[in-house]
Amino acid sequence: MKSVITIVVSVMIFFSASSTMFGSDTATATLDEAVKRISAVLKEVDKSLSGAAGRIGKGLDAQSDLRGAIKGLCAGKPYAIDCSFVNAKGVIEIMEPEKYRKHEGANLSAQAVTAGIMKNKKPVFSELFIGIEETQAALFGYPVFNARNEFVGSVGIYFTPEFLAKDALKGLTLGKGIMILVIQGDGTHVFSSDPAQSRRNVLKSAEYQGFPELKGLVGYIVSQEEGSGPYRYVKPGTQQVIKKKAHWKTVSLYDGFWRIVVTEPEKP
Repeated sequence: MKSVITIVVSVMIFFSASSTMFGSDTATATLDEAVKRISAVLKEVDKSLSGAAGRIGKGLDAQSDLRGAIKGLCAGKPYAIDCSFVNAKGVIEIMEPEKYRKHEGANLSAQAVTAGIMKNKKPVFSELFIGIEETQAALFGYPVFNARNEFVGSVGIYFTPEFLAKDALKGLTLGKGIMILVIQGDGTHVFSSDPAQSRRNVLKSAEYQGFPELKGLVGYIVSQEEGSGPYRYVKPGTQQVIKKKAHWKTVSLYDGFWRIVVTEPEKP
């Protein structure tokens, strides 16, 4: 056990020291641009959710306005699977688009994300989970309060992280060998410019068991808001193991975050 602890401490010290060693201008510029773009989308999400929550809180008895607000919440968001209003008891009152209206009336109070909003009455930015739609996605949720400041439910955008990142990064040119990944707090890639790695958890997936440097680095990435560090992994489309370097920063919203990671091959 003592040797294991020594190795872990050594890895953390190494990555901590490496966090000040930034990479090529291309890699760091790509990272900064990716952070800027994804942050801008999250800012718009917050604006949409807070606006919808405010409008709904002022006119809950007008069902047509309520449905209109939920439709508007999803409008112009290619990453949105559906949008909803869930009442204070955890029951879906409105869900759009139309194909998802079949779920209206369902009680989500036992669902961890919904239960958290009901309990804490605070906005959420969840990690991936399987919703009532029977697909794995994430949720932006925002509490709704009426004119008397009473909690009356929440509005939510159930969305596909890959589509959000892809839309935000559209048109961004990557230099030779450079990749972008978006990692949620448990080590899962919620986006990768190498589609083969999307939705894989580096800390748990068998694919990464033979790459302890990579697992150690990702463990450090999810614990630190920014930094850089080396690792070895397979070159995309080949069986060749190469030395690479990762640089990361953080985007956050409400109670959640993503690490935005740019990787590049290390120069010989």
